[in-house]
Amino acid sequence: MPRKTRRPPKERPPDPDALDAPWRLFIAVPLPPEVTALIGDLVGDLEKEGWPVRWAAPDTAHLTIQFIGEVPAEQAELLRMALPAQVAGHAPFRLRTADLGVFPNLKMPRVLWLGLYGPAHRLVTLREAITSLLRELDLPHDDRPFHPHFTLGRVRSGGNLMTRHLPEAIRRRFAEEAERSRATAKDPLQVPVDEVVLVRSILGRDGARHETLGRYPLVPKLGHPKAVPRLGNDL
Repeated sequence: MPRKTRRPPKERPPDPDALDAPWRLFIAVPLPPEVTALIGDLVGDLEKEGWPVRWAAPDTAHLTIQFIGEVPAEQAELLRMALPAQVAGHAPFRLRTADLGVFPNLKMPRVLWLGLYGPAHRLVTLREAITSLLRELDLPHDDRPFHPHFTLGRVRSGGNLMTRHLPEAIRRRFAEEAERSRATAKDPLQVPVDEVVLVRSILGRDGARHETLGRYPLVPKLGHPKAVPRLGNDL
């Protein structure tokens, strides 16, 4: 009788409360409840299609400005203190929800998203200022072209039948959503960009839990920026 091969034990997520544990960070724009609800409705309906997609958790939906990744706690504290001055001078503005789409293209879909419309150049300017700060602090940052969007799901790798038929299925389903005017620029929801948040993403067996470390309002140049830190743990 052949011997059964032992499966390697599953790695446990690192203890986020350990003193030497790195902090997994990102900077984002929080969403109003009605936009979060729209994302939840879209994810809930699209999930019923049975596509090989790992869907986003609507309750943690946000507009990512920069994903930083894992850094020592001391660097997280430096970033938290430096962000107010970098965000200051950027006046609040508004974006609007738009159509559904995919990255990189419909022939080879990898990411399904809900788009944004409006003065996106102001969001790009804000991101460039934050990216400049990350460089100064020698922190990880993403230099790829920035396309503002809300991620709905990511296609799982594999070459099964469903994946091969996925591009046409997505095209047809997205066209239906456009006709319903639920996810379209014709009937948008407002997305106010009046603050950014520094968030710690804590990975666990049940997924990621987000903890807001600080909130940084956008203010006119003549205003006075204020940061409202929200620390769940001392750094």
